[in-house]
Amino acid sequence: MPDDERISYGMGRHGGPGVARTLALGRAEGELVKVLDADDQLTEGALARDIRILDEHHDVDWTTARVLDLMPDGSTIGWEHSDPAGGPIERGTVYQHWRQHHWLPVHPATLCARRQLLLALGGWMALPTSEDTGLLFALSITSCGYFIAEPGLLYRKWPGQITGQDTHTDARQRAERERIIRARAEALLTLFPIEPDV
Repeated sequence: MPDDERISYGMGRHGGPGVARTLALGRAEGELVKVLDADDQLTEGALARDIRILDEHHDVDWTTARVLDLMPDGSTIGWEHSDPAGGPIERGTVYQHWRQHHWLPVHPATLCARRQLLLALGGWMALPTSEDTGLLFALSITSCGYFIAEPGLLYRKWPGQITGQDTHTDARQRAERERIIRARAEALLTLFPIEPDV
């Protein structure tokens, strides 16, 4: 690890990325928390863009950004689905999009969020994978976000990545994860109803 007082290092029992992230959240002291998986890379200026948006837009509690897949040969590929336009993301938009199309309009691996809100939502879900999707839905339902159209992450594609394993893509296991993710989102919608536009 770099010799930087802003970085704290912790280690515990293996529990998957959701457990690791939530335990790290307990050590975080700043106002903002940025997600970064060990095999991914931030693009130049990504943190500065997150901070600027959250500093300038007090009604926004989280950001996501455009993702480029980083292939083994070093080339990059844009996402198979079209990215939204840069700008605010209204409450509930991300979850409603997923319910209608069954794919996410933004990538949870690019999240930057206000620490207090992450704590209030309980951090990441206790799931072996898709824990970040569950958190993204919770953030989307309870608060407004912002999509940064500039690429903020190089998402490394390689044989060892968790989302490429059979345990992640297995239809039965995926259905089990989605059942609890959806149940959490629907419970939050009941507690934090979104009034339709008139």
